[in-house]
Order: sequence, then structure tokens, then C-alpha cells
Amino acid sequence: MEKLNKLCVMCGAIDYDGIILNGETICKACEEKIINTKVVDSDYDIYKEKIKIVLFDQHAIE
Repeated sequence: MEKLNKLCVMCGAIDYDGIILNGETICKACEEKIINTKVVDSDYDIYKEKIKIVLFDQHAIE
């Protein structure tokens, strides 16, 4: 079995109960933040770019 990264890709916290997305962990706290973030919130673009990196192995366009 492949050893998965247990550090949250969003915040760096160690979380064994988070979700796994494309082999990367997202902790429960960040999962909740993502779920509850609205398009008009200032963190929306930050989360969107981090998710794109995880899903498509892309670096955020600056």
C-alpha cells in the first residue's frame, strides 16, 4: 500500500481524519472552510488555486 502524505496540503497540519484528494491530505478544518467558503469570500481564490495544484499538478499563476 502506498504511504500517503498526512500533512494537510492547505495548512500543513497533521490530520489522519481528513480527506484524501489525488494522494494529498486536506485536514478536517480546511475541508470545512472549503465547503463553507462562498465565491465572494476573500479566501475562495486561495483555496481554488491550491485545489488546482493538487488536482492538476500545476503551480498557481501569479
